[in-house]
Amino acid sequence: MKILKYLLLLLLVLVVAGAIYVETRPSDFKISRSKVINAPPAAIFNNISDFKNWEAWNPWMEKDSTIVASYPEQTAGIGGSYSWTSKDGPGRMKNLSMVANKSLEQELQFADYDPNKVTWKLEEVEEGTKVTWTMSGENSPFMFKMFAALYGGMDNMIGPDYEKGLENLNNVMTEYMKNNPIPTFRLGEISQHEGSAKQFTGYYQKTSTETSPEEMTKLFMQFMPKAGQYAAANKLENYTPGALYIKWDEETKEAEFYIGLLLDNDTAIPDADGMTKSIIPAGKVIKISKFGPYGIGDMEAHMKIATYMNENKLVPAGPVWELYVNDPTTVKPEDVQTDIYYLVKTAE
Repeated sequence: MKILKYLLLLLLVLVVAGAIYVETRPSDFKISRSKVINAPPAAIFNNISDFKNWEAWNPWMEKDSTIVASYPEQTAGIGGSYSWTSKDGPGRMKNLSMVANKSLEQELQFADYDPNKVTWKLEEVEEGTKVTWTMSGENSPFMFKMFAALYGGMDNMIGPDYEKGLENLNNVMTEYMKNNPIPTFRLGEISQHEGSAKQFTGYYQKTSTETSPEEMTKLFMQFMPKAGQYAAANKLENYTPGALYIKWDEETKEAEFYIGLLLDNDTAIPDADGMTKSIIPAGKVIKISKFGPYGIGDMEAHMKIATYMNENKLVPAGPVWELYVNDPTTVKPEDVQTDIYYLVKTAE
């Protein structure tokens, strides 16, 4: 009996000592893993920012068959979320903030415990995209710290899952890129001419300069058909669909533009709800043609124009506009033509 008593006492001492050890462990933690994935940042960002895509690479779903995910109406973008139940209890995740194709911040919460912070950082490198996946938290509950202590720390407990998740994501993106190769584009030579005054009528938009190409596409898909319907209803001729940019400020991240139609200055334009008329004054204009899918190669086109303006001592003198010359449904993706125009003057 004495031996049993001593054993029980020893067990009690060990339990108390273990509890004290766990309680004195740090309550805050940070786990981070990185992997270079051979895919562009935009493709990876579109995947990780929509929770419906996670089942294909989520490491925890792979090893726990009791996880059952539930998806609300919005699973992507800021405010997108999902939740789950499992033998270990419920949880949920939510997108808090994001910079398109660059970073994503999420909230991860298990049951009623304090939420943890999850971040993604995408950095374009020569081999593709360096993806850094990080989780951090404060005020970890006793149970979490106990399991972490058994594994030798939170990093040892969760780090391997992050490594597995990134490897799974890499496999998913590799397969995706096989079926969706990176589209190509080409740029024409820059030309310069004296342009006559033009009219533009369109729907006003105010967005961020960091708005993703996908979100910009949604805007154009919403308002460009309306502009086409307006042209048909008013029997307009000799117009070209396009966009007129009146503000693009990289410091304030503000962008303002119109989606609509370019017409000759002497064309009578009837009023329409939601549409604004603008005049593009006559003057010196430089132009470049870009051939390729919408949203691909635009930055390179504007950079080429900036270099040309610098070399020829030119400065902006008015708005920038782009015209969509042909129908993307009737030509190959690499032949979709966008003409970009700058109103300029000689630098003083």
